[in-house]
Amino acid sequence: MRRPGRGVGILAALLGVAAMSCSSCKKGRETSDASASASTITQASASSSAGEGAPRAGMAWIPKGTFSAGTPKSKTPRVPDEEMNGEPVEMGGYYIDLLPYPNEPGAIPTTNVTRDEAEALCASKGKRLCTELEWEHACKGQGSTAYEYGDAYKEAACGTGVSVEQSARRPSGERAQCKSSFGVQDMHGGVWEWTSSSWGRDSKEASQGVLRGGNSEAGELVGRCANAIGRPTSKKSPTMGLRCCAGAKNAAEVKVTLKATPGFSSVGDPASLHDTWSEALAGAKLPRAWIWQPVANDQLVVLLACGKPKTTTCSVIIGRVLEDRAAVISSEEVGLSSPLPDVARIGDPRHLRVKGTDAKGVFAREITYVYGRVEIADLRRN
Repeated sequence: MRRPGRGVGILAALLGVAAMSCSSCKKGRETSDASASASTITQASASSSAGEGAPRAGMAWIPKGTFSAGTPKSKTPRVPDEEMNGEPVEMGGYYIDLLPYPNEPGAIPTTNVTRDEAEALCASKGKRLCTELEWEHACKGQGSTAYEYGDAYKEAACGTGVSVEQSARRPSGERAQCKSSFGVQDMHGGVWEWTSSSWGRDSKEASQGVLRGGNSEAGELVGRCANAIGRPTSKKSPTMGLRCCAGAKNAAEVKVTLKATPGFSSVGDPASLHDTWSEALAGAKLPRAWIWQPVANDQLVVLLACGKPKTTTCSVIIGRVLEDRAAVISSEEVGLSSPLPDVARIGDPRHLRVKGTDAKGVFAREITYVYGRVEIADLRRN
């Protein structure tokens, strides 16, 4: 037989347990909320008292050390009248944002700001603009590589090789390979980034501000960590943004002293160069030689080498002296003529022409200096 009061008793018991449980939940929530508040305060206190190098959200810590600033004379491409020559620079530790401002994955970088406006945006986050050498050091990583991902240029890594107008609106953080060994991302392939530095390269543009990063169809050149451009600090553009740093500001600056005026001149006594360049001459005579200064801070030697063993032609050899060592940049046969072929400057000091006459008539080859490299065009005839 069914007991009529049993169901009511069970229901009442369950309601009582539920009420007790809710009371316990409320107390639990209060305890949890109090614990969370205490935890937050503790974390905030720990963060504010943390020493240099402690993790900071959205930023990479760059430890103190030495890095190679600019591009060594033995490497190309390079811009010798705008970059240091791979010189060691001591840097103190500092923080840098992982991504361009607003430093958020998937966000479109902020642009159309002057340098002062960029500085104010960083200040609003308790940060500052990076110096250009802090920016370069963070890009080169622990091994001071030419590009953030290594020494060999890879167009796809950062999406370089296209105009900055085309790439400035790319969302941040989508190119996993575009990262330095310090973990800093998207330093190239997008917007140019303001730094706090002035151009200061012994030029009339010394008062201009410096931007780093960016993009260009000349990706191999512009995509290098050492590359920089100077612009008026009041300029703003859809292709110019920023990235923030924090911590003590490094005093180190780019130091480029412009040496020698671009030009081209004949060497009065070619024999004086023979010993230095004997290996490149390989037994040939050296009837003519020139000193070529295509741009400030890069002096080249142009040799006309004729009569190598088993040949009846002349060659143009172009190179530079690196720490008392002769380094050939480019060498091409140009034919043997009477009189001997001649090399002359054609307008811009970065352009030369070798010209002569052989049994087939007049011939010429164009020689062009391109960011540390020398290109000798195919022989042509009138």
